[in-house]
Amino acid sequence: MSVVDEIKARVDIVELISGYVPLRKSGRNFTALCPFHTEKTPSFVVFPETQTWHCFGACATGGDIFTFIQKRENLDFPEALRLLAQRAGVTLEPPSEKRTAEEQLKQRLLEINAAAAQYFHNLLLSADQGEIARNYLAHRGINQQTIERFQLGYALDNWQALSDHLRMRGYRQEDLLAAGLIIEREDGSGTYDRFRGRLTIPIRDIHGQVIGFGGRTLDPEGVPKYINSPQTPLFDKSSVLFGLDMAKGAIRAQGLAVIVEGYMDVLQAHQAGIGNVVASMGTALTEEQLRLLKRLTKNFALALDADAAGDQATLRGLAVARETLDREIVPVPTPRGLIRYESRLDANISIITLPPGKDPDDVIRESPEQWTQLVSQALPVVDYYFQVVTADLDLTTAKGKAEARHRLMEIIREIGDRVEQTHYIQKLARLIRVNEEVLWRDLAGRQPRRQPATPPEEAPATPAPLSFGAEEHCLSVLLRRPYLINRLKQMLLDMQEEPLRGDEFAHSENRAIFEALMARASTDQVDIKTLRDELDPALFPRFDALLQGPASEPVLDDDQATFDLVAVALRIRQQRLRSLIQELRFLSEETMSGEDVRAEEYGEIMRTYTLALRRIHQALATRSTLRRQVGTT
Repeated sequence: MSVVDEIKARVDIVELISGYVPLRKSGRNFTALCPFHTEKTPSFVVFPETQTWHCFGACATGGDIFTFIQKRENLDFPEALRLLAQRAGVTLEPPSEKRTAEEQLKQRLLEINAAAAQYFHNLLLSADQGEIARNYLAHRGINQQTIERFQLGYALDNWQALSDHLRMRGYRQEDLLAAGLIIEREDGSGTYDRFRGRLTIPIRDIHGQVIGFGGRTLDPEGVPKYINSPQTPLFDKSSVLFGLDMAKGAIRAQGLAVIVEGYMDVLQAHQAGIGNVVASMGTALTEEQLRLLKRLTKNFALALDADAAGDQATLRGLAVARETLDREIVPVPTPRGLIRYESRLDANISIITLPPGKDPDDVIRESPEQWTQLVSQALPVVDYYFQVVTADLDLTTAKGKAEARHRLMEIIREIGDRVEQTHYIQKLARLIRVNEEVLWRDLAGRQPRRQPATPPEEAPATPAPLSFGAEEHCLSVLLRRPYLINRLKQMLLDMQEEPLRGDEFAHSENRAIFEALMARASTDQVDIKTLRDELDPALFPRFDALLQGPASEPVLDDDQATFDLVAVALRIRQQRLRSLIQELRFLSEETMSGEDVRAEEYGEIMRTYTLALRRIHQALATRSTLRRQVGTT
């Protein structure tokens, strides 16, 4: 969670704005006379569900708590950030030279890990001592192509072999310690290599950089079976998925991420051409791992051990998934013709049931076709819950039935499709032998509670990886190719569309970076380093992620990139208009119940926005035609 997101989680927009202007409850929302222009009819609306505001009058603008404070107090983004941080009790990190030193250390550690991976790999391929590892891989059915593709290696059964090799290449001992490749002796008499006499498996980040290692014992009696690099500035086991650098393309293409437990599961899967498989490396799923995956897909299939411990690990992973994955607020008509809002899990989770006593490695080696069939037959998460969470209950007793209802209604409540929800209500009613109406009343009467803000002492130590939507993609390209700014502006004007504006960005941090970029582009040639230095340090993580760009980005020339930018800019505008129309639709439904003159005004504004949406559709079609024309010249 970034500093901006943490502040937004702690400061309620209704409470904040009511301190500046009196708000009047209107259905689920609040209205007021706009504080930014003179008016007699309230056109200023605050939406608690989305924590946003919008003026549907002369201002025709809106945003979140940051944009409100900036506009109301006449502040720039850093000033608004400091004011709201103080209100929220969030401490802002002062700018310092520490960040640069940390970045330099990480770069050195990446170089050391790359050198170590190559050293281990060469030993596996050619050293006489590596014969034991080669035999083990042959026994496990791992072929030469997979060995080279994953850069598998062998660590000599020697206390100093790796450290001597790396020091001879000029790497410092303190950096080898920081990389987790060597360990200090308890008596302070020196150091020794962490990985000895083991098969080595490089662990890479999503960009393919070696950030740590796994080591598998080659001694049948050896313990532990696997060891991993310790936590380092590069490596945190809970935030890494093994094989993601190799799997990300297939996950995107297939729209499904299959999560297994072990290294060998991933190696066998990719060797068999099953490319959408990653491993949690023996741990239960974590928030950080799921955030990595949800950048690629909303569909997840878990294939963990087929035993009681595996069931519990799966349930822990599912609990984390339900807390971590995105939710969407959707309007739901009630039987009385009103509208209520529900929070629903914006993801699909299924469970792959493995044959008893087998793991994915076994299944894939014996029959890749059987694995494909098991994936296709994966149980929807609700069916899995029915199967597992009631296993320890006596459903013939009142206490057992009540507990089953408590456990299962939590997951049924999150089902978005009404037909599916009805199916599982009926299934639960049959399971615990109660009337369906009891369960429907339970469903209608208890909505999921909004989660409280994370207290400071429990806040994550590192921000979640940046998810690239239309806004992030647009900013990323402009930051890396600022000379395309004027080309984008001119092409939009040629389509009779206004240039992109900062208030069209929904995310406060994106808006602040875009406005800073546009301000510098209008007066001078953009120097990205200078631009970054002028930003508030709270924006640095997002800025750096945008500058790096998304994983697996296609290579485009300037003409292609400009056409792509035009489409993305129009989609940003499209998303904003759709959001405004949706908000207006809710407002109209709320005002139609009484004689409220605003209903007609909202309808007129909605028609204006709908016409604007049609122009964008036409502009997108024009852009496609122009692109085809350019492609044929």
